[in-house]
Amino acid sequence: MTLRRLLLALSFLPITSGVSRAQGTAAAPAQLGTLSVFLDCDDCNSEYVRTEIAFVNWVRDRTAADVHVLVTSQDAGGGGDQFTFAFIGQRQFAGRSDTLRYTTNATTTNDEERQGLTRTLALGLVPFLARMPGALSLRITRPGVASDAPGGQTPPSRDPWKAWVFELDMSADLGGEQNYRNREINGEFNANRTTAEWKVELSSSYDYSSERAIDEDFDSLGTVVDADTIYDRQRSWGNELIVVKSLGNHLSTGFRSAVGSQTFRNQKRRFEFMPALEYNVFNYAEATRRYLALQLGVGVDAFVYADTTIFGKLRETFPMYLTAVEYATRQPWGQSNVRLEHRGYLSDASKRSTELSGNINVRLFRGFSVRFGGGYSWIHDQVYLPKGERDQADVLLRRRALLTGYEYNAFFGFTYTFGSIFNNVVNPRFF
Repeated sequence: MTLRRLLLALSFLPITSGVSRAQGTAAAPAQLGTLSVFLDCDDCNSEYVRTEIAFVNWVRDRTAADVHVLVTSQDAGGGGDQFTFAFIGQRQFAGRSDTLRYTTNATTTNDEERQGLTRTLALGLVPFLARMPGALSLRITRPGVASDAPGGQTPPSRDPWKAWVFELDMSADLGGEQNYRNREINGEFNANRTTAEWKVELSSSYDYSSERAIDEDFDSLGTVVDADTIYDRQRSWGNELIVVKSLGNHLSTGFRSAVGSQTFRNQKRRFEFMPALEYNVFNYAEATRRYLALQLGVGVDAFVYADTTIFGKLRETFPMYLTAVEYATRQPWGQSNVRLEHRGYLSDASKRSTELSGNINVRLFRGFSVRFGGGYSWIHDQVYLPKGERDQADVLLRRRALLTGYEYNAFFGFTYTFGSIFNNVVNPRFF
């Protein structure tokens, strides 16, 4: 039985009551034991969950919980998301686990989503509650459920959009002061179609920014005697198409095609086409929990430059290759991700780049977690750099890409929380 049918067949009293106590009988039932639950979910409204599911004891530390609920998500067809709930038993429930899924679509509102997530969470806690002392004091009811209720969506027999989902986003920003002005315009269009066998993503974007700064010199009386005006205008646009075909539980193939322009990188026009093959060591169905993929691609990279490059070129085309390996996992102890990518030009082995990046977030002990990560790139493929000297404004304002052999970034942080482990009360006053 699918989760949607199960949610239609078994649901708690309106979610505000969740699992309720049975009405009083001749002999009072035993008091329900307290189930401690740790919710590990980035997309859940924790205050709403704690308000609606009041029949368990919410705690802030996983080591103090009877059940660790790990919620992960991934994009689903139709522009929605599929949430996977892993119910991991601890202490007296060690060795007991369960998995449920809840799927939204592109038209699911935030309120419908949080209701569906909360209902799924409550449903998954029932097997653990059933083994608590006094469990017979609980009852499960089946109220009327509308066909369009959260979690109750059923695929239509006929879809006039053929599983395509479209999104348009436009924005503008302006600001300034007496000697400074900034203007920005951004637009983006996305279309995607996701089925079990195919994944198609089409995106188009346009970005424009303009800055003007006036540097004034004054005499001893405060009168302006000289002024320099500096301008920085950046334009970029791009179109990208990704098509992926599933070849089984571990293998997929597809291609990426892109065309665009970028002032910062001296690219009047750039075209890239790369067919690729990907092998996932784990089953794709486990992608929200663990993922180890190997990628290999071979294609072409073509440029038309705005200015002559340091190699004396106004246009050129390179056959190229890409190899990459990526590992990601999310477990009760935390989450991590690492990716190593190398790409280069087949016609010139000296023109290549390698990037290593990763991050990790680990709970070391009760209330204490650390996070760190970063990336390092070895860069030897800046074929687009324009020749000629850069002035000081180019360097300070980053108006153009500069010659470099490497890039890096790093971060580190920790969180330590101590005090009461209980997390049941919600108080929204003063936000």
